[in-house]
Amino acid sequence: GGVGKTTLARKVYDDIYMEHHFYVRAWITVSQMHQHREMLLGILRCFSLVNDYTYLKSTEQLAEQVYRSLKGRRYLIAMDDVWDTTAWDVVKRSFLDDKNGSRVILTSRLANVGIYASSGSPPHYMRCLSVDRSLKLFNLRVFGRENCPLELEKATKQIVGKCQGLPLAL
Repeated sequence: GGVGKTTLARKVYDDIYMEHHFYVRAWITVSQMHQHREMLLGILRCFSLVNDYTYLKSTEQLAEQVYRSLKGRRYLIAMDDVWDTTAWDVVKRSFLDDKNGSRVILTSRLANVGIYASSGSPPHYMRCLSVDRSLKLFNLRVFGRENCPLELEKATKQIVGKCQGLPLAL
């Protein structure tokens, strides 16, 4: 972790164009200990479609409600931190393809999950930052500019080296 998958997905999801382009949007964090019902309820919460009766529904009924709430609408669903393919299997049947430009963003540290959930377009693989980019990011965060003071250059390079190009560590 720490390479910036969630940050990139969040930037795309929160973009003003995305807010206007998609009729409905939902962001759910799945993580390792996901529960199928909670994923579906999380999506419905984003649509403000949850009431006391909703919690009494079975997983299948919740999946059907998600399906009905998306039908005919252009949607953007973000599933963050997916650790296995079963999480995708639970929700994918609710994501119909109306050929209207709807999209699902899925982040995972496991390549097989991205490949499994892919709908024909290849997954985007995040890479660590180069040493130069790491230095620039570190300097911007610490000093407010791309270069550090000369007397701190050696220490800065040592710190950046230990971060191994991971933006979250910087």
